[in-house]
This record gives sequence, C-alpha cells and structure tokens, in this order.
Amino acid sequence: MYSGNINLVQSSTAVSALCISSLAALLTSAWLWKKTQLLKTHPKPQKWVKVGTVGKLHIYPIKSCSAVNLEKAVLTQIGLKSTETTIMDRKFMVVDETRKQVTMVKFPRMSLIKPEIGERGKMTLSAPDMPSITFTVPKPDGNNERVCRNRLDPDIKALDCGNEVAQWLQEYLGDTTLRLYFHHLNHTQRRLEPYMLKCPQFQQSDMGAFSNETAYLLLSEASVDELNKRLEKEVSHKNFRPNILISQVNEPFAEVNWSFVKIGNGNAILKACVPCKRCPLTTVDQDAGVMSKDGEPLKTLRK
Repeated sequence: MYSGNINLVQSSTAVSALCISSLAALLTSAWLWKKTQLLKTHPKPQKWVKVGTVGKLHIYPIKSCSAVNLEKAVLTQIGLKSTETTIMDRKFMVVDETRKQVTMVKFPRMSLIKPEIGERGKMTLSAPDMPSITFTVPKPDGNNERVCRNRLDPDIKALDCGNEVAQWLQEYLGDTTLRLYFHHLNHTQRRLEPYMLKCPQFQQSDMGAFSNETAYLLLSEASVDELNKRLEKEVSHKNFRPNILISQVNEPFAEVNWSFVKIGNGNAILKACVPCKRCPLTTVDQDAGVMSKDGEPLKTLRK
C-alpha cells in the first residue's frame, strides 16, 4: 500500500528479468521505447537511486471511461485497487452486440462517464445531461456469465452487469446494443501478442483484466511537459491514462531507462516489461469528450 507522498526510487544497477515481487508493471514513457532496454535480462538490482515522487494514482474502473483518483492504493497481480473497496483498474468493459470491447475511439464521450466507488460493492456512474445511476457489482449466479472479446482475445469470461446500467449506457452513447461486463476472476485471461514474446522479462501473468498490455502504466510529468513544447495545443497526462504519474523527475523520458521501480519502503516493486503501444485514444480530449481533428498528439509522437 502506498500514497502519493511516498518517494519513488530507481535501481542504479542493470536490470533483472526476474520478478522480484508478485506483480509486474508496464514501465515506459507513453510514447518512447528503447528496444535494447527490454530485450535484455540482467542481475537483480541491489542499489537504488531516488528519481522522483508519486504525484498521482489513477484507476479506470471501466475501460475507456474516466479515472478515479486515489490517495492510497493496493497493488495486485492484475492491477491497482482502491484501499476502501474491491474496485480495481479496468475490471469493467463496455461491449457491443458481438460482445466485443467498445472504447472511446468509437465513442469519445465515454471519457466523460465518471465512475464513483461506493460501499458494499456498489458503483455510481454519472455523465453530462444524464441522471446518475448506481448498480451493484455482480456476482456469479449461474445465469450471468458471458464470454467477451477484446482486440485479440476471443474468450474472456465476464459477468453481465444487468439491464438497468446497460440501458443507461445505451441512452448516453446512442447505441441500443451496448452492455457492461465485469471481469470477476482474480487472474488475467489475456494472451501474449507476438511482439511481447520478444521481451524476455514479460510473462502472460503480467497482464491485467481488460487492460491492453500489462496491469500497470507509469508516466512522468516531465515527459508530458516536453511533449507539450512540440504541440500547438497542450495535452495532459490524462490523454495517456497512466496508473502512476511521477513528479519531480529531472529529465523528460527518463522512465524509458528505468528497469525496476521501488516505491516507499520497498514492498511495492515494479519491473519494466513491454512497450506501451499508443493508439488514436490518445487524441481524445478527456475533459471534452471529443477527438482532435488534427490527430494530435499521436501525429507528433509518430515523428
């Protein structure tokens, strides 16, 4: 468990391909990756150097919807979890009539759906010009388990959250086929993609519930600040949807060289695993719910 005022420290030695805790992290900047860093294995680090502090903690309970900001969080095998409830990162996903994932690339207004974590397994959703809705996180009842799919995984088991919240989503997004599913298992059901096999320190168990790559994404404020120097219109870290935002980092893109990260007293240790591929989702203004017409910041990131 850790909070936002705890220091982040970095190994000063070469990286190790071995997990030194029960969890792993995607540790890269949101847009740059030095391939040689993740294609090697190294000894376990023994010394650590302070490189910054934890500035913000975010979970995104519903994939492609707004973040919930946390003061404290627990790191689990498949993602960041609130200390107050059982709600975790990207354990919910909106699906269409084919039970395939729906994201803000298709519906940018999903970024304006704000989940609020309640007590006793309840969550409330709100959105502009919509009444809020509260629903109970489902439990298996013998009739509500479904099989859904994301980009590449065709058989992820999940629970249907019911008609009421489905109708709310349908009305707000203007699609009568949408449903909300809940990843009820405590282990990943994801499969490794071919490019991931080139990263020797990455394992299938490092993947999250409905997240695209790993269970965690880390980003520094310095990298976002540097990117904004190259843009006509500034973006924020929200465009890249990190779980852990690091402040007080001395240079931009420093995180691409980090191999292991130790937070606080050392109980939370994360390893670099695999690059984070960026998609058109980064072009959605998270506060306005619209996609940029000029393709930024993705256009600049591709240069």
